[in-house]
Amino acid sequence: MAIVPQQTSQAKGSRWYTRLLGGSRSGSQVAKQSRSLKGVVELAKFVRKEEHALADLSETQFRDRAIAARESAAEKGVTDQAFFEWGGIVAESVFRTNGFRMHDVQVQAMIAGTSGAIVEMQTGEGKTVVTGATAAMKLLDCVSVHVGTTNAYLAERDMEENTAAFDLLGITYGILPDEHNEALSRAAYRQEIVYGPGYQYGFDYLFDQMNLRQNRQSVLGVKTMNRIRGLNPTDKLIQVGPHDVALIDEADSVMIDEAMTPLIISLPSGKSEDVKPYLLAQKITSEFEIDVDYTIKMPGRLLELTDQANRRGHDAIAKHRDLQLSRPWKVYLSNAVRARELYKRDIDYVVRDEAVQIVDQYTGRIFADRTWQAGLHQAIEVKEKVEMQAGRESTTTITRQRYLQMYDQLAGLTGTASSVRKEFQVIYNCNVIEIPTNKTSLRRIDTARFFADLESKLAAIAVDVAERHKTGQPILVGTRTIEESIQIKESLTAMGLSSTLLNGVQDEEEADIVAEAGKMGQITIATNMAGRGTNIKPAKEALSIGGLHVVGVSPNPSRRIDRQLVGRAARQGQPGSAQFFACSTDQIFVENDSPLCKLMVKRANAQGEAPDYTRDLANLQSAIEARNFKQRQDMILQDCWMDTVREAIEKD
Repeated sequence: MAIVPQQTSQAKGSRWYTRLLGGSRSGSQVAKQSRSLKGVVELAKFVRKEEHALADLSETQFRDRAIAARESAAEKGVTDQAFFEWGGIVAESVFRTNGFRMHDVQVQAMIAGTSGAIVEMQTGEGKTVVTGATAAMKLLDCVSVHVGTTNAYLAERDMEENTAAFDLLGITYGILPDEHNEALSRAAYRQEIVYGPGYQYGFDYLFDQMNLRQNRQSVLGVKTMNRIRGLNPTDKLIQVGPHDVALIDEADSVMIDEAMTPLIISLPSGKSEDVKPYLLAQKITSEFEIDVDYTIKMPGRLLELTDQANRRGHDAIAKHRDLQLSRPWKVYLSNAVRARELYKRDIDYVVRDEAVQIVDQYTGRIFADRTWQAGLHQAIEVKEKVEMQAGRESTTTITRQRYLQMYDQLAGLTGTASSVRKEFQVIYNCNVIEIPTNKTSLRRIDTARFFADLESKLAAIAVDVAERHKTGQPILVGTRTIEESIQIKESLTAMGLSSTLLNGVQDEEEADIVAEAGKMGQITIATNMAGRGTNIKPAKEALSIGGLHVVGVSPNPSRRIDRQLVGRAARQGQPGSAQFFACSTDQIFVENDSPLCKLMVKRANAQGEAPDYTRDLANLQSAIEARNFKQRQDMILQDCWMDTVREAIEKD
């Protein structure tokens, strides 16, 4: 299916457009200065001046002033003075509805985001209010703003925190529903500011493309009759407004990490699959040996069957000529081996409600509605002895990068953007502006500790947590996988320590638990970034003994994700600390065939602790990040190539 871009305020094709505030006014002070930290610092002074001038207005006068400012900009255009005035109005609305004035750094971040930058703003600095203020600022210059978050819970929470300010400014707003509902989504898109999970906007776009395709394939004469009746197929589109501005919270997660996976809408194939071929493939491959019957190349989980394995597989199936195959027999064999060797329970997936549910590798979140393709999901279901679900077929797909490029302007906020500055510039044409913290950071990051094996690492973590717990210091233990979180829980329980475990299932409950992680004596175990976006406020007593301490159970492939975990501690100038642990069997080392695996074992002491390999780990993470960047670039190029092929076929 050809992806047909919807008509927006500017023509879209293979290129896209980024508009600075003020459009073509190349001499604009705002346009010149809003692309650098030094510039936004100066611009913020003008905004603050306008903000303070509004203090004596009554609420009615203030609201009238806000409406008049937008009407004037729509009629006469956005001048620098109009920008400063509107910025002051937005900042004053925050004060009047929240009871606090935005810090200077928050105003600076608002201006930087309005220019179309990715704003790096450290955790705990108030990104939620800045995101809302930035969305309001952009309405001086555009029709609608789509605010994307990492999940539905955060979308609803963030919108609710900004609704009072939006109401005061006379701005309409809406939220995308948790589940696909075209009527509710269509109503939300008619508002000026829309909140929703970042991925949902892309899926709604794909649903629209499916509807447009069905209309193009209508029976001869239907289109003519629809015109006579005054029916327009675009009236059924979910995204009724233009792709003006996308403002992405946690931009690195939505625009970088999640962009490793394209958006795909798959529907039930309508064909019932026989479980017998899967069971037979499982039985045959149970005797397969690595390097004899199959090879595995890491990273990438590239599995290939040898000629011997193919011969064994086909000899076996020759005795079962009655099997109903839905795909080549070799695929059944490969999937059976993959299910056994490469996809692990409580790491890649969980079994819940008698079903296999995928775990997101970047967030630790469980997605009940996602499935692996080409029979792999069914092979894992057979492995886990749960009921095999019907297969699904991909109907529409687009990379997240290509979808976001449809917007006239992109902007975002995150605590970790500088290390992927190049990718934001190359892929999204967004520069990165680093905003300083409002107060000097007091965070202490202790040197990472390395161990020969998992047992030594778990023992060391348990001892470290126990020692800190004696003082009452609150501790947040971050794990990469559910399996790790269970292992840590068991280690602490064996030492008589009680802890709270998060599993990435319930967003709202998860946020409530994480918010309590700063209490005296609290030990919280969270899979990866569970509860991300929730502020942890350490108790006053905890601050006097060092604040929240974060334990990283194993390093992540990306240094940014490690930084995100570390950023849970020592927010807003408070004390706090963090430390990572690593061992030779950690996924990052094994999957990348790192020489550190053998070095940690060889050079470990009697307690299993190895020397410091922090620099080597950083080099490995850097190489992985570069490889993933290349992979995302290749995805976009392939997507573009497929579009040209589809267009050529349709023309023929």
